[in-house]
Amino acid sequence: MFFDSLASFPNRHAPAIHLAHMSDPHLPPPHIPWTSFFNKRLLSRALWRSKRRHILRPDITHQLVEDIASHKEIRAVLISGDITNFGTKEEYKQAATWLKGLPVSPVIVPGNHDFMAPIAHKHSLAQWEEWSDKTFPFVRFFGKVAVIGLNSALPTLPFTAYGLINKKQRNNLARLLAELGKEGYCRVVMLHHPPRKGLLPYRKSLINTSRLSKILRTYGAELVLHGHSHDATLTTVEGTDIPLLGVSAAAMDSHIISRKASWNHLSFTPHTKGWHIAVQRIDATGHVFAQMEWDSSSSLRPVNVHS
Repeated sequence: MFFDSLASFPNRHAPAIHLAHMSDPHLPPPHIPWTSFFNKRLLSRALWRSKRRHILRPDITHQLVEDIASHKEIRAVLISGDITNFGTKEEYKQAATWLKGLPVSPVIVPGNHDFMAPIAHKHSLAQWEEWSDKTFPFVRFFGKVAVIGLNSALPTLPFTAYGLINKKQRNNLARLLAELGKEGYCRVVMLHHPPRKGLLPYRKSLINTSRLSKILRTYGAELVLHGHSHDATLTTVEGTDIPLLGVSAAAMDSHIISRKASWNHLSFTPHTKGWHIAVQRIDATGHVFAQMEWDSSSSLRPVNVHS
């Protein structure tokens, strides 16, 4: 399905649909009462104060968002989780203000940091329904591109950050993929935890990867987006040839090119055999450091990769 040197290039007269993908902004926390840290959050707070606040910088996130906004063709920014650090009600409220102020309309799914400890729905995801929905999976349409949001986040034990797609979500996802596929939509699935073994240690992985992969293999998808790894990778969904696209943390200060803050510029163009998909990886300064493109109907070989 993905990466063929003989790919049919897009119909030049068909309009492309452009979306941005970013992840893991880890917004600096507001004042949070100490009582909110009498749980797993206390360990995360210690790590934040000793290390993470020095390498996850809000000024970099701001610069990255401004660069996305400079691309006037972008219709929405897809954010694949970890908007907060500790998942407190104060952070959810602050994040809602940040989301409202973005210069490009966002579509979001939560990450493990957004569910670090149990929290009432009214204080958490209910605050973000404007940019997701009341339940998962949900769908946002941009022309014939359908973005499907999944929730892989849940509270876990200390020193773990694994994810899970529950049975209800999997069943509804199967139905959505089947229906949207019949209608000729380009199906873009977004979740926080990557459905592929080896990208992260098991304690941070999607623990029911095989079950989600089976649904994606059976019903099909044109692209799967994820965050969580803080790494700009392009692989495939476990057991399939469906492209799996990661991105580095939007706030990350790093000298390693795959881990420094970046975003993915996604372009989807219909053609007679499916969809032509092009990706530019762009850092916070606006520098394009990698380009990839493929046809949704092609097999696993590179078309055009620059860095």
